[in-house]
Amino acid sequence: MTLHRCAKCGAEHDLADLEPSFTFPDAYLDVPEPERKFRTFVGPDDCRIRDAADTVRRYFLRGLMPVPVYGDAQPCSWGVWVEVSERAFKRTSELWDDPAQAAEPPFPATLANTIPEYPPTIGLPGLLQLTGPKTRPTFTLTPDVTHPLAAEQRGGVYPERVIEWLVISSTIRGNAAA
Repeated sequence: MTLHRCAKCGAEHDLADLEPSFTFPDAYLDVPEPERKFRTFVGPDDCRIRDAADTVRRYFLRGLMPVPVYGDAQPCSWGVWVEVSERAFKRTSELWDDPAQAAEPPFPATLANTIPEYPPTIGLPGLLQLTGPKTRPTFTLTPDVTHPLAAEQRGGVYPERVIEWLVISSTIRGNAAA
């Protein structure tokens, strides 16, 4: 990417070095902190959560949600968490180090983060595609989703919008911008 002057701060930013991301799925942050060591497992790319009675288990994977940026060859990718079925979670684990994992059909997934300044985003449906053992999977919202985030993922955004994302992502509860 090339440098873009920010209309808000006046500085030039190389958007290739900056992408908004979430450290955790929101459901992890909803677990009371004293209970997290008993009810959750969280790693850099996966998270499992169980309820207090251990009757409900949830599975999350970290992925990249690419959005085209006008004038740039590379998209800006939100680092998001998605919720998947237990079966998809286990299959991803089986394929994690497989160089041919990208040949696996995409898994149904739902967005597991609240993205500020958008209508509700948790639960938006999409597909998670494995890409390779050294890269994060990609998450694409399904074509039937009529949401501003889906419209931006399909149609692209101006570089100034990426800078806005970076500003708002710095305020995300329990998460940090990359």
